[in-house]
Amino acid sequence: MTKTKRAALVWSVTAGCLLWMALVGWLLFALLPPGAIEHHGSTTVKDRMATQCQGSFRDRYECKEAIIVETGRDTFWTLASRFLAVVVPPMLLSAWLSSYLRRNPVRVVIHHGHEGNDWKSRAQMHVAVPGEGHHDGPAQQPKSFKLDDIAPVEDWKSRAQSKTRHPHDPT
Repeated sequence: MTKTKRAALVWSVTAGCLLWMALVGWLLFALLPPGAIEHHGSTTVKDRMATQCQGSFRDRYECKEAIIVETGRDTFWTLASRFLAVVVPPMLLSAWLSSYLRRNPVRVVIHHGHEGNDWKSRAQMHVAVPGEGHHDGPAQQPKSFKLDDIAPVEDWKSRAQSKTRHPHDPT
């Protein structure tokens, strides 16, 4: 996978998730039916309390409390299920994307030979060692380079020291 394909995939999944959350969120919350959310002050709950709760003060209080708890629980489950319908699919898609990108990393293209006239490509060409076991196979890079391996001059240390010495220095 190239960096461009990876970026396009990430952006398309992000845009899809945001579009899903906006569209489905609006459909499920803005277009909520009028009786879906009930609380202790709504007319339907007050009517239920008035018709179902009879008897002594204690009986009426327990009956009203049971109705309020029941409607609160129903309202919670209604809103929670709608919230989960909005949030869970983008979360699952993001988790899939993360695992997919981990399994398919960006491939690094290694250029062999003279790709340009820069010093790195020339130095790598000069210090490349042939593959083990056969000499006509592709060249492999050593694990680490020393400056002596890639220096273009034969005795670079002495030349560098001679240019940095002061004229009155005897050594």
